Amino acid sequence: MEKYIEVERAREMILGDVRASLSSETVDLLASLGRVLCEDVIADRDVPPQDNSAMDGYGLRAVDSDAARSKSLRMPVIADIPAGRPWPGHLADGTAVRIMTGAPLPTGVDAVVRRELVEELEEAIILNEPVALGNDIRRAGEDVRKGEVVLVAGTRITPAAVGMLAAVGMPYVAVVRRPRVAVLATGDEIVDFHQVPGPGSIRNSNSFSMAALVLQAGGVPQIFPITRDDPAVIRKALLEAVAGNDLVLTSGGVSMGDYDFLQEVIRDLPQSRVCFWQVRMKPGKPLLYSRIADKPVIGLPGNPVSTMVSFEQFVRPLMKKMSGWPDSKLLLLKERAIVLENLAAPGNRRHYARGVAERDKAGQLTVKLTGAQGSGILNSMVKGNCLVMQPPGSEGARAGEVVEIEWLDY
Repeated sequence: MEKYIEVERAREMILGDVRASLSSETVDLLASLGRVLCEDVIADRDVPPQDNSAMDGYGLRAVDSDAARSKSLRMPVIADIPAGRPWPGHLADGTAVRIMTGAPLPTGVDAVVRRELVEELEEAIILNEPVALGNDIRRAGEDVRKGEVVLVAGTRITPAAVGMLAAVGMPYVAVVRRPRVAVLATGDEIVDFHQVPGPGSIRNSNSFSMAALVLQAGGVPQIFPITRDDPAVIRKALLEAVAGNDLVLTSGGVSMGDYDFLQEVIRDLPQSRVCFWQVRMKPGKPLLYSRIADKPVIGLPGNPVSTMVSFEQFVRPLMKKMSGWPDSKLLLLKERAIVLENLAAPGNRRHYARGVAERDKAGQLTVKLTGAQGSGILNSMVKGNCLVMQPPGSEGARAGEVVEIEWLDY
């Protein structure tokens, strides 16, 4: 087991244990949003399937409109073509058809002029300038050709991709299934959130912040009952959690207290290994990474801010990789910002302060802290939209200097 390791090394070990994404499942179209495709999607037909009008206007022959170069041209309107109702006729020389957006072009029409560019009479139009060949026409297959791969396996499905799936007739989609994640809060001092805490007790917030983070990261959380500081109780809960889930998250019980039993219990379980304990970061130092029956079990610290910051650095990237995301998209988005206040030196651990970043009137990104930064101050996460990262051994920063921030996904 490695002890007190750097953030990058810890993340590398966790992600290195994921050899492939989870298995696939077939879901309906809207349920695929945000998921990762398991197979290429091929167009079953051209999109659009035929030439059609790009505007509400009048279809005509471009050559007939040339006469409008020297004088106004009167053109009889011989048909009205709404979208979805093809007109079987043929456009006669010197005539026009009224045509709506999306309506298929009849034979003979090779240009469309917008309604606002003509003078409309009862059964004719007055054209004051010529219309270019192909004007305001959408060609068959200009978006997608039949047989074309429109989405490749490994693509994360966006709203635009949902629209494309619908356009090529895909009511059901094969995607990587969502990770099932067990959420266990440990400690004799915590009570259910709906209870009034007695002396020395606090409400269980960690189970719900963790479950919310799991949901927001695309997983399916299973919240377990509060696990008391008893090795036998912890052992039973861990075995149940591992049996029914892809990943197990615990909070508390990983520090150096007399009642921190998690590491001891895991070591005694069959088919288990403890990979590392303690990371050189603040908050979040007492983090435990282990595997039970080849399932990852991550022991997050018990303080609520430490729990959430550790989730962002290690659990979210792990869940993304399990869900099929490419390696280039696993980590939080980083950016440089001007800090608006002095930051103290972080010491020998990487420090993640909670901040509020915004752009000023000149477009410059600035950041300030959310207030008190203790690992038990959940409000510092509630108010923040980013983490201000200071590397270990740095000298801190003065107001006006540039610092690195990591945007929180939510």
